[in-house]
Amino acid sequence: MKKIFLCTCMLLSGIFVAQAQARKTTGVSNKPHTIHFSDNGIVDYQPQLIHLDQHPIPSAEYGQKKEQLNLLRAIKENELKSNTETAEKSSKKTRGLAPNPTIFKGIQGNGSNATPNDNDIAVSNEGKVISAVNSNVRIYDDTGKVLTNKTLTSIFAAIGNYTWISDPRVLYDPAADRFVLVCFSGSVSYESEILVGFSQTNDPAGNWNVYTLNGNSFNDSTWSDYPIISLSDKDLFMTFNQVKDNVSWTVGFRQSVIWQINKQDGYAGTPLQYNLWDSIQYNGVPLRNICPAKYQLPPFGNNMHFLTLRNVDATNDSIFVTTIDDSYISGNADLSIQVLKSPVAYGFPPNARQKKSGLNNNYLMTNDARVLAAIYENDYIHFGSNTVNPQFMNAGIYLGTIKNISTPTPVVSADILSSATMEYGYPSMTVVGNINDHKILYTFSHCITDSFPGTSVLLKVGNGDYSDVISVKNGTSVINILADSVDRWGDYTNVQRKYNNPTRAYLSGSWGKSGGNNCWVSIIDNIEWTTGTQEIADHAASQLFPNPVSQQRFTTRFTNETAQHLKFEILDMQGRRIALMLDTYIKQGLNEFSFTTEQLAAGNYIFKISTREGLSIATHKLSIE
Repeated sequence: MKKIFLCTCMLLSGIFVAQAQARKTTGVSNKPHTIHFSDNGIVDYQPQLIHLDQHPIPSAEYGQKKEQLNLLRAIKENELKSNTETAEKSSKKTRGLAPNPTIFKGIQGNGSNATPNDNDIAVSNEGKVISAVNSNVRIYDDTGKVLTNKTLTSIFAAIGNYTWISDPRVLYDPAADRFVLVCFSGSVSYESEILVGFSQTNDPAGNWNVYTLNGNSFNDSTWSDYPIISLSDKDLFMTFNQVKDNVSWTVGFRQSVIWQINKQDGYAGTPLQYNLWDSIQYNGVPLRNICPAKYQLPPFGNNMHFLTLRNVDATNDSIFVTTIDDSYISGNADLSIQVLKSPVAYGFPPNARQKKSGLNNNYLMTNDARVLAAIYENDYIHFGSNTVNPQFMNAGIYLGTIKNISTPTPVVSADILSSATMEYGYPSMTVVGNINDHKILYTFSHCITDSFPGTSVLLKVGNGDYSDVISVKNGTSVINILADSVDRWGDYTNVQRKYNNPTRAYLSGSWGKSGGNNCWVSIIDNIEWTTGTQEIADHAASQLFPNPVSQQRFTTRFTNETAQHLKFEILDMQGRRIALMLDTYIKQGLNEFSFTTEQLAAGNYIFKISTREGLSIATHKLSIE
C-alpha cells in the first residue's frame, strides 16, 4: 500500500517547510537464514577485485569541479607563501582550549585488500568489538584477541552466491544487547540485494539472522549503494542511494531512500516488516545522500532525524532535516522536512593532496560535501561532512551542531577545520562524558602536505571549544592502489562510545602503508585533566595487537575489454573445479583480483578467469609449496 505526504509552505523564524514530498510503501521480507560468523567449516579464500582505473571519473558535475578547485588552491598557496604568519595563526584558530583525548591502545586492524576502506566499528557493553572494512569483518574480545576474521563473501556463502559484497555498516543496540550488520551485493540492478543481519545473542561471533531485500525495489534499472544505518527504540533505519546501471555514481544518482524496519522482527528471526520511503524531495529536487542521526544515550526515542546538504554546490548554507515521527509498528509514521540556515557555508571539496611522487602530485578522493555521519543526544544533533575550506582552498571537514532540534527555533553552529599544511576528510563522531555535557569526540582522516595519510581525533566540549587535533596513527607511505593519480581515501570512518563507560570510545580509521589503504583501530579515553592541554606519548609506544599476520596472496591484473560477467575459479591439474571465488559483473578497463592461498594444500593448481559462456580470459598455473 502506498501513501503520499505533502507538507504545505510556511516560514517559522528562518525555518522553511515547503513542498516536502515522499512516498511510503509497506512490505514484508522473506524468512531469515541462520548463519554462524565463526563457522570453521567455511573455506575463505578472501577474494578481492579492484577496478584499478576508476578515477578520476569524467563527469561535468564532479571531475571538472575538482580540477577547478586545484587551480584555485594553487593561487591560494602562492598568496599564503607571502604571508606565512597569517597562515600559521589562522590554522590554530580556537583549538587547544579543551582537554586532549588520550590514546589508550592502538590495534592493527583488518587487512582489507580493497579500496576504499569503508571503516566501521561497533562495541558492546561487554567489550566485544566488530571492526568492518571493505569487505571483511574482524571480531575482538576486550583483550584484543581475534575471535573471528572472515570476508563477507565467505560469511554469506551459506545463503547464496553473493560474490560482490560492499560497504559494511555495523551497530550495537544497547537496549537489546545485540549487533546489526548491513551491506549490499551487486553493482547493477538485476543483481542488487541488500543483506541485513541481526545477531541472535550479544556474541557477534555466534549465530545471526540474515535477511535479503531487493536492492531494485522500483524496477527502474537502479541499484542500492552507500548504506548508512541507525536505530531507534523500535526500528532499524537504513538509507541508500539508488544509482543507475552502467554509469558512474557521480552522474547516475536517481534518488535517496529510507528503509524503516521493525527491529524486533530481526531479533526474533521472523520476516521483517518495513516502510520504504522514496521520492523524498524538497521543492521538486530529490534530497541527495540522506544521513540518519544515530541515537547516543539510551533510552532511544521512537522517531528519527536525517540530515542532507546540497553536497555538489560550490557553496551553500542550507541544511535539510527530514524527520520520521513514529515507529513502523505504530502504523502512524509520517515524514516531514524542514530547512535550516547555517551561519557557516559549506562547499564541494577538492581532493586531498598526498606527498609528491617525483614531479607528480598524488591525490585522495573526497567525493562531495554529503553528510557523512550524524548523531542525536538530548535534543542536539551533531554532524560532519567533507568541504572546501575557502581560507586555504583545500580539503577540510565541516563540523556542525543543531541545538534544540525539537523546538520551533533550532539553532545551528558550525566550524570548518583544515590548515595550510593539513587536510582532513571523512569525519564521524560520538558522545563522551555524561548526559548534558554535550562533549563530542570526532575522528577523521588526515593528510599532511608532503607527507602521508593517517587518522586523527578531536574533542569538542559543551561551550564549543576544541582540543588539539591528536594524531592516532600517521601513515608511512602514500595510498597508491589505482592506476591514476587520484586514489580512494575511504568513504567513511566511525567512532562509537562504549555505552556503559562514558569516557571510553573505539574508532576505526585508515592510514597509508606500503602503498595500500590500511585499517587502524584505536581505543580512546577522555579524561578531565586539570590543565587545558596534555602531553601525548609517542604513538610508537602504543600497544599493538595482534601483530599483522603475513598472508600469501596470489594477485593478477587484467584488462576487461567490455563490461561483462566473469568467473574466477581454482582448478586442479585435471581441470576439476576446487573453488568458485567470484562470479559477478566486472567493469570495463583495468582490474586487479587477488586471493589468499593459505587454504590450498601443497601442490599444483590452475587459476582461471572465464566468461559465463565458457570463453577463457586468462589462466595461470599456481605452485603451492
